[in-house]
Amino acid sequence: MSEEQVKTALKSVKYPGFTRDIVSFGLVKSIHIDNGEVKVQLALATNDPNVPAAIKNDAESAL
Repeated sequence: MSEEQVKTALKSVKYPGFTRDIVSFGLVKSIHIDNGEVKVQLALATNDPNVPAAIKNDAESAL
């Protein structure tokens, strides 16, 4: 999987409560791929602890 494929997959992950995805919001700060393992760093600013959990679950499903 390439970085571009990861970004494309993450475009299906919507920010909870919005219709925009986490890529278009600029929340994806870095993508690291090593031996088939993908690590994505996000920049989230929220007081709702459910938002990061929802995004994590959706991102893992997309990838």
